[in-house]
Amino acid sequence: MFGYTARAIPRLAHSASVFTSRRAYAAKPSTPRPPPPPPPFETVPTCPSPTCGCAETPAMPEGLPIDFKSPLNGVVSAYAEQVLVCTGKDDWASRIEEENSGDNLAADLKELFGRGGTYSDPWHNISVLNSSFPSSVPKRSELQTTSAYLLPSFKYVPFLPRVSFDSVQALAKGYLLPEKLHKMHDGLSPIHRDRLTRKEAYQSLLYGVRDVEDVLVLVCGHGGRDMRCGVMGPVLRDEFERQFEGLGVGVSRGPVEVDEGDGERIAAPEGRGMSARVGLISHIGGHKFAGNCIVYIPPGLKTEKGEDHPLAEAFRSQPPRKLTQTTTRRLKSTATRNRNFIRPRYVPLLLLLAAAGVAWDSQWLFPSSTPTDPTEATILSNAHKFVHFDVTSKEQVSPTSFILTLKPPTTSRGGAVAPLSSLWDLFDLWCVEVKQPQIQVAREYTPLPPNPAADPNPADDALRLYVRALRGGEVSTYLSGLAPGDTVEIRGPHGEFDLSSRLGGAGGRVVFLAGGTGVASALQAARAVLPRAVDVTVFWAVRSREEVQRLEGPARKEEKKASWSWNPFARGAKEEGIRAETLSAERGHASPVARDLLALKEKYGDKLDVRVVVDQEGTRVEERDLAAALSLPADFAPAAVETAGCKFHSQTAHLGMVDGAPNAGKKFLFRREQDCGCVAKEDVAVGKNVFVVSGPEGFVQAYAGPKIWRDGGQLQGPVGGMLGALQRSNPELLKNWIVLKL
Repeated sequence: MFGYTARAIPRLAHSASVFTSRRAYAAKPSTPRPPPPPPPFETVPTCPSPTCGCAETPAMPEGLPIDFKSPLNGVVSAYAEQVLVCTGKDDWASRIEEENSGDNLAADLKELFGRGGTYSDPWHNISVLNSSFPSSVPKRSELQTTSAYLLPSFKYVPFLPRVSFDSVQALAKGYLLPEKLHKMHDGLSPIHRDRLTRKEAYQSLLYGVRDVEDVLVLVCGHGGRDMRCGVMGPVLRDEFERQFEGLGVGVSRGPVEVDEGDGERIAAPEGRGMSARVGLISHIGGHKFAGNCIVYIPPGLKTEKGEDHPLAEAFRSQPPRKLTQTTTRRLKSTATRNRNFIRPRYVPLLLLLAAAGVAWDSQWLFPSSTPTDPTEATILSNAHKFVHFDVTSKEQVSPTSFILTLKPPTTSRGGAVAPLSSLWDLFDLWCVEVKQPQIQVAREYTPLPPNPAADPNPADDALRLYVRALRGGEVSTYLSGLAPGDTVEIRGPHGEFDLSSRLGGAGGRVVFLAGGTGVASALQAARAVLPRAVDVTVFWAVRSREEVQRLEGPARKEEKKASWSWNPFARGAKEEGIRAETLSAERGHASPVARDLLALKEKYGDKLDVRVVVDQEGTRVEERDLAAALSLPADFAPAAVETAGCKFHSQTAHLGMVDGAPNAGKKFLFRREQDCGCVAKEDVAVGKNVFVVSGPEGFVQAYAGPKIWRDGGQLQGPVGGMLGALQRSNPELLKNWIVLKL
């Protein structure tokens, strides 16, 4: 039987509240501590059998018993603040940041406060957990927002737009960073210290933040992490709710209703007295104890007699308040004794110093409008703000794909703003985000480079996006409904991989395997590296001939009926004699994207080789095609270069690398002496050939192996798929290549 009777619940609340009120400071040498005082309420050591009315303890999974012997104390890492993300779900992936393919609030916060994050501070740990509490629903139900509890600050943030990282930054800077840094940070520069401390000005950017007056009971029910918690958590939640209701405590289960028209706090329902919420949370430590609970008692809680609740004292922060009162009295007496301390002649000087201080502080609160990073000098400004663009044209490529041409409104262009065309010189590969405003979802799209042959005078601020309208695709479906004159919101740029620095002085080959609209990245790559006298081979896999060639009259008869699949191993035995078709202008009626490729081929001749495979015609990129493209001349003699420690030229270093790393795709940041870790003689050129695969997830996985999720980010992972099979059969094949997955 459970030991969680109505009389036992206060015991749980006491032990949890004492722990959660601690702050994460530097560890001190272990010294004997006096035993804690007894709780100021009645408790029972065990559940009195057979009179207990609790539910039966459920059976645990075989081989995973609950640990009743080891000490529970110390299994939860200390934290300064806990963020409870309201997901409305009872279970999650083992790593909560991998939920929804990494597009979630927990992943965003771990990026900032996790290990190696922007605001990571071992003396001010931020614990990020998912919870089963549902998020509040805004008046505009089409908006996609997430709610979060901040504890033990007892704040509730009802609306965090998922499409905007600005709100996450405001949450971090306005509520989660410390008001005062730990003394271990005393050696930091004033600028660095300022960046790591809280700025109340950011709090106003988050709408509807309220105080919390509900008792919160959090039960670990993370079955995706440990099956014991998945079994015990829901039963404990039900038992807590049943016992609360038996005591006359109101139990709230639905989303918190936030009146967006007034400033009322989140309080217990009128006339119901004490109110509680019981929810499941993700892993907090101590799997084997299965049933870990945290109980948060709001500092304003009263007993039935109207007295301060004894457990609420843990969160009242009495010492700081006393310090504030003492300081106030001291300031008053000092002002009385020194009423005439500030003489008139000092006033101008003090005003000047105050103005200087405001200017100094505002450069961090409100960044300068003159960026030093050239990638932020265009109309896009930076990667965190959406900018309105006008749709100027829409060109159909196939029944399901089209090219949108976008330009910023004339009124938004400043004279000192660099043209968007300058980005082509700063990145080899880059993309932008496009927002679907009705549901607040954004997706990345890769701009097509300008085609001088088709347009001798391309607009400096034009963006061309190659889009395929996917069934169920929120953003692509939205874009397919746009017409010239409509507006769309763009954010970026986001740099992808820096190819030039990887090629270095020794890399002379680029092979690009593109699936569908992934050819936009192939065009970017070809435009970037062909002027370096690099040989480029592009394999372009399409669904239908219309992506490559505009058909006149009856459609070309399919050579082989085939169901659509990116998997190169799914078609049965190899067919002898099948080779990838060469893209040639002789076929005529080239599609807009094919015209761009042919224009580059006309300019660079044999330096660019473009091959096309069409799924509906039964052709695909074969192992023999890749093996031929990757093979180097027989007389090739690689230089004696040790690349093991280099982030640009070691394939091993790419296993745990996110897109764009290690220099955010900004090739102008690369410095050979400082950034390249290769070991070679002075006169030896350093670099590798580059193989890139871009396209739908299944396409990338089939040819180069899947990317992996870890620590809240998507990483390159090992080389697998068809390339991996080729490498296993010929270990030397990829020795002088870097494989990148987009």
